[in-house]
Amino acid sequence: MHRPGPDPLLDDLDDAQRAAVTSTAAPLAVLAGAGSGKTRVLTRRIAWQARHGRLDPAHVLALTFTRKAAGELLDRLAALGVRHQVTAGTFHAMALAQLRRRCADRGAAVPAVLERKSRLLAPMTGVRGAEAALAAAELAGEIEWAKARLVRPESYEEAVAGAGRRTPRPPAEVATVYERYEREKRRRRVVDFDDLLWWCGEALEHDADFAAAQRWRFRHLFVDEFQDVSPAQLRLLRAWLGGRPDLCVVGDPDQAIYGFAGADAGFLTGFARRFPGAEVVRLRTNYRSSPEIVAVATAVLPVRASGRRPPRSALSPGPRPLLAGHATGEDEAKAVARGLVEAAGTGRRWSSMAVLYRTNAQSALFEEALRAAGVPARVRGRAGSSTGPRSRWPSTRSGGPSGPLPAAPSPTTSPTSPNSPPTRAPRARSAGSTPTSWRASAASTSRPRAAPDRSTASCRSCRSPSGATRARPTGTPSSS
Repeated sequence: MHRPGPDPLLDDLDDAQRAAVTSTAAPLAVLAGAGSGKTRVLTRRIAWQARHGRLDPAHVLALTFTRKAAGELLDRLAALGVRHQVTAGTFHAMALAQLRRRCADRGAAVPAVLERKSRLLAPMTGVRGAEAALAAAELAGEIEWAKARLVRPESYEEAVAGAGRRTPRPPAEVATVYERYEREKRRRRVVDFDDLLWWCGEALEHDADFAAAQRWRFRHLFVDEFQDVSPAQLRLLRAWLGGRPDLCVVGDPDQAIYGFAGADAGFLTGFARRFPGAEVVRLRTNYRSSPEIVAVATAVLPVRASGRRPPRSALSPGPRPLLAGHATGEDEAKAVARGLVEAAGTGRRWSSMAVLYRTNAQSALFEEALRAAGVPARVRGRAGSSTGPRSRWPSTRSGGPSGPLPAAPSPTTSPTSPNSPPTRAPRARSAGSTPTSWRASAASTSRPRAAPDRSTASCRSCRSPSGATRARPTGTPSSS
C-alpha cells in the first residue's frame, strides 16, 4: 500500500488550517482569530495552489495594510519556494503604481501626492497656532472617513446623520471645509492618498484597455486583514476582479478597530452574501496565548452571534491576568510604573517587560510616569523622544486611508489592447508606503522586490487608530 510522504505545506497544520489551504472554493473567506495562524494559512495556500498548478505566482496580487506586512508575507513565501514572483503591497501603493503607469503610457500630466492634508486645511480652520493644527487634524480625520466611505462633500451631512457619527464641528461646517479642500487641491493640481483608491477604481471601471491590462496581470487576488477594508477599498478590489471569483481573504471581525476611519467589518462577516458561491472557513484555535489570556480577551468582546463558538487556546495554562481599575489616566500610569519597578526589584530584566496602550494620546502620561520612576524605556513606532538613556528611536511614516477624488486627466493614447498583456505592467513585488510625488523614479515600483519596512515599528497583535504604538523598556529586541 502506497503511503504519501511528508508534505511540508500541510503536515504541521490543524484540520481547519488544512481545509483553508486546500479548499478549491473561490471566492474563499478565512475567519481567523488572533494567534490562529492566518498568515501561515495565506502563504501556504498560495504555495500549495502554485505547486498543484491552480495558480501562477507571477499573476498573484497579495494585498496587505502595511509595507512591513507585505515584506513578511514575501519572506514567508520565499521560504516556501515561491521566490520573486508574487506581487504584494498595500491598496494605496498598488493603486499608485497602476495610475502612474497609466499616465506615463498616455503621456498625461500627473499631479503630486499631498503628504499632509493639514497644509491645506490649517488656513481653513479659522484659528491659529496650536489650535489650528489640532483643528486641521480633526477635519482631516473627517475627510478621510468620508472618502473611505465614498462620500462626497455634498453628501457628507446625510452620511454622518445616517451613521450616527459624532463630529468635531457641526456637519454643515465640515462639509463646507471638505468642499473648499477639494477645490484647493484641484487648483494646485495635487491629490491626496485617499484619492488614489477612488481614481484607480474609476479608471478600471471606465477604461476597458486599462482594466484588461491589470486583470491580465493580476488574476489571483489575496487580501490580508479583510476586516479593515473600507468601501473605497472594496470598490477597487471589485474593479480589479472584474467579476472573476478568484479571491481569497483572511481576517478577524473581533480585531476590527478601524470603523472610526471608515472600515466596515461587515464586508468580512457578510462575505458569503456579497460574494455568492463563496465558502467560509473558520480558524478557532489560538496558538499564541494562554487559556487565561484568551478567556479575558473573549470576555471583553461583544456578545457573540448565535452558533459562533469562542476561540480556544492550544497552550498550557499560565498565570492569571490581574485586572485593576484607576480613577484617572495619571493614576493608571503611575501604578504601571510602580509595577515595573517592583518587578525589576525581583531581578526581572527591563527588556523583558512592555507597556501596551490603546492610543497615542495616552503616551505622554505613561512616558512621564516612567521617567519619574526612573524606568528606562523607549516608545516604539514614533521618533524623537525617550524616557531613558541608550534609547534608539525608529523612524516611522504611514500612508493615508482611502476615498473620493478629482477627475482623472483625460487619456491621450491607449496603452494596450484588451487581448494583449500589459506592455509595462507594474512589476513591484512589494509595494509599500506611497512616494510623495508621482514623478518619483520608476525604480521604486519596478524592482524585483522591496525589503520589509524595517524602520516602522509595529505590534503584530494589536494596533491603535494612530498606528501601532508600544512603550517598552530599553534593551528590548524588536518583534518580527
